[in-house]
Amino acid sequence: MNRYNWHLLGLCEARWKNAGEIQTEGHAFYYNGDENRHIHGVGFLVNKSIKNTVMGYQPVSSRLITIRLRAKPFNITVIQAYAPTKDYDDEYVKDFYSQMQDIINKTDNKDILIIQGHWNAKVGRDALEDWDEFIGPSCNDTTNERGLRLLEFASYNNMMLANTLAEHKASHRWTWQAPNGQHNQIDYILVQRRHRTGINRPNTRTFPGADVGSDHDLVMLNFRVRLRKVNKPKNTRLRFNLEKLKDPRISEVFQATVGVKFAPLLQLDEDLEAITNNFNLVMTETANEVLGKSQRKSKPWVTDFILELCDKRRNQKKKKNTPEGRAEYRKTNKDIRREMKYAKQRWITKQCTDIEENLALNNTKKAFQLVKDLTKEKQAKVNSIKDKRGNSLTEEKEILERWTEYCSELYTHQSRGDPSVLNVEEPTNEDDYPILRDEVVAAVDSPRSGKSAGVDNIPSELLKHGGESTIDMLTIICNKIWQTGEWPKPWTQSLIIVIPKKGNLQLCQNYRTISLISHASKVMLRIILDRLKPQAESIIAKEQAGFRKGRSTIEQIFNLRLLCEKHLQHQRELYHVFIDFKKAFDRVWHDALWATMKKFNMGKKLTHTIQQLYANASSAVFAQGSIGEWFHTSVGVRQGCLLSPTLFNIFLERIMSNALEDHVGTVNIGWRTITNLRFADDIDGIAGEENELSRLVNQLDRASTKFGMEISAEKTKLMTNEHGSITTNISVHGQNLQMVQQFKYLGAIISDQGSKPEVLARAAQTMTALSKLKPIWKDKNISVKCKVRLLRALVLSIFLYACETWTLTAELQRRIQTLEMRCYRTILGISYLSHTSNDQVCTTIQQHIGPYDDLLTIVKERKLRWYGHMTRSDGLAKTVLQGTVEGRRRGGQRKKWSDNIKEWTKKTFVETQALAHDRDRWRDLVHNSSRRQPDDSTQS
Repeated sequence: MNRYNWHLLGLCEARWKNAGEIQTEGHAFYYNGDENRHIHGVGFLVNKSIKNTVMGYQPVSSRLITIRLRAKPFNITVIQAYAPTKDYDDEYVKDFYSQMQDIINKTDNKDILIIQGHWNAKVGRDALEDWDEFIGPSCNDTTNERGLRLLEFASYNNMMLANTLAEHKASHRWTWQAPNGQHNQIDYILVQRRHRTGINRPNTRTFPGADVGSDHDLVMLNFRVRLRKVNKPKNTRLRFNLEKLKDPRISEVFQATVGVKFAPLLQLDEDLEAITNNFNLVMTETANEVLGKSQRKSKPWVTDFILELCDKRRNQKKKKNTPEGRAEYRKTNKDIRREMKYAKQRWITKQCTDIEENLALNNTKKAFQLVKDLTKEKQAKVNSIKDKRGNSLTEEKEILERWTEYCSELYTHQSRGDPSVLNVEEPTNEDDYPILRDEVVAAVDSPRSGKSAGVDNIPSELLKHGGESTIDMLTIICNKIWQTGEWPKPWTQSLIIVIPKKGNLQLCQNYRTISLISHASKVMLRIILDRLKPQAESIIAKEQAGFRKGRSTIEQIFNLRLLCEKHLQHQRELYHVFIDFKKAFDRVWHDALWATMKKFNMGKKLTHTIQQLYANASSAVFAQGSIGEWFHTSVGVRQGCLLSPTLFNIFLERIMSNALEDHVGTVNIGWRTITNLRFADDIDGIAGEENELSRLVNQLDRASTKFGMEISAEKTKLMTNEHGSITTNISVHGQNLQMVQQFKYLGAIISDQGSKPEVLARAAQTMTALSKLKPIWKDKNISVKCKVRLLRALVLSIFLYACETWTLTAELQRRIQTLEMRCYRTILGISYLSHTSNDQVCTTIQQHIGPYDDLLTIVKERKLRWYGHMTRSDGLAKTVLQGTVEGRRRGGQRKKWSDNIKEWTKKTFVETQALAHDRDRWRDLVHNSSRRQPDDSTQS
């Protein structure tokens, strides 16, 4: 295409799903297609030379898309259209033209309007007499019905069919060749008559020599207009080449340079803002000097040979009118497709080789990143969102303003709870001791590498390699914050990034927001957290497992599964309400949070320092390469902040204490009453009677409202077991809560059917993950050993989530073995039709990787280890495991979780509890028991 000096290329029948924007070789491609199928599709390819004139684009439908360019004296709006074929009825065609007319009506009257595309209409010379103001002589001989509709549309909007205006020879007129070799003109470019003087008529025509790999030819409009650059704010985000810090010599240079620059600053007694600004300047300047900026490299796989074949095909296109010419053209076209397939395969093989080499060097992070790059679906940008009224915004400034409006409303919610909750006594806990240098050292070393920097552009790697002088500077800054309660501005600022989820990506609510905060500020936050956690642990209930050391989602899933299991076995009713708060972390009422910390007698200095951080906190959206206006965040815990999980737990603890103050629970196990299980904001309220459940819901609703939180009636669900029933209407805010048969809690399915629904769902997710890695499994140049390692790390790990909590029947154990065999057959390329036995598959795997533990063995081992861990601990899980539920067991019993332990170890429950306290003996027992083959008695 570069031979034709193109600037804007309109495409029809792109057949890509959904809408988006991608970059290719510096050019920008904006597209829109059907949401569900690979049909229709329109788009614009914008040359990199004019890319900065794009003001915005609007995906209208799978047949219509618009783009707006900054120009002088008027801006340009271009519509790309793909009209329905004759297979569609007139009503469908009428709707298409009506939709296009709506676009024109909304276009700025001053804009130069151009409409181009595949019209599936024939306009002929027989219409010249009546329509000579809108068409010229270079057209078909006759006009069909769709052609008349096009002329009526052009007349109504006072537009001319530009590629018909000048007299051209036939080959410069035809735009499409039918399968039978017949030529027609069905593609047109429409330009407003008032701008007809801008049309270079001799050069506005069909270019049959352009090799576009289609039965349509290139139709080009040569239009004289001056384009103007759209002034965009410069992207101030810096990405340093942090890979260089892995070289000890470069790391030493960076450390020494920073030390020299910090030496005079350590002697100054400046205010907090000045010290912080100097610190940021030294770090970023030195990183730029020593490391340089990181460059994102593209990895093209199109070879010179493919380009030569494309040149050959372009020359052969001129001879397509003869049978021999068509045959040669088709052969070359087939050669190009075959060579492109092989070239892409060679590129994939090279990627796989790099994966293998990185795994051999134990560089798993790099290896898994290569896998992710190789297998993930390309996420296109959608540079069009809708405002509150549903109008599409396409200009970058408007989009950034809309995101700022949306996020500021999200984080400045003004509704409050009951003011009486703020009336608390002042704390007596004094904690006024300075920040120690050792605390700073530990805090600098704690964060993981590879995380995006905040507004100061300082990643954690620079702090870790900054040396002693960096520690000294941070110690000074942290102590000034502790002494004064004031925070430097960059340490209170958060950059909000929006990430698409699912659904219509033109709606802001279908994005999730994440915040980037200063890594230097995380040093102070880590120190505060280490001082806050011991105080928080003393007041947070055992039912809360979220963000606590030694606790996990596995524990809460286990507790819930066993409670359900034991109540079923003993013929007892068990009721659940799975609470869902609206924007839980984003709705925390700040004043109530400080009052809660005071009520729980948290340290005075600690509370004041955190309170000052929130008082000065501000956020801005980073989108379209620019930072929007800063706004104060007055509600919710800070996203990305180390303190937020613990602060939320403290706040929620007071809500739960208030709700359960007069509540009498009836679910008892091991002499302990359990009213709820929590993991952060994922709450399962538990009751033994229906009226108790109703009271619990009402109490939780009242307490939440009192503290400014709101329960979502749509997402909060009720559940009971087969021995219970819910006959009354239980509601929140006047809306009845829905009852469900199963619920996904912390990622695991909980139901009356035991572990079977969860195991089947995990198997399905595993197969989906397996299929996404097909390029790796099919590559013959990557070793089986490497494939198995990737299989276990990226695929089977999905299946193994919370497997410790499963109760495994003989059927489920067979299903686990079947799943593993399907995975191995996939990576080995062995079909079931080949009649290769599972034993042969296992032997083949063993030949490549040596002796290995199969998937069922891994599941058993994890479950036995979990049993030992629980038995040695003194937590809620031990109570749930060893405790009993009142009631009678009747008839045949389902398999229990503990039955697996007895079967695999061949020991009684009492014996295993005693052995679990001897770690060495228990480790040996776990190893031997998990590898023992089941007896015949356990196969049914």
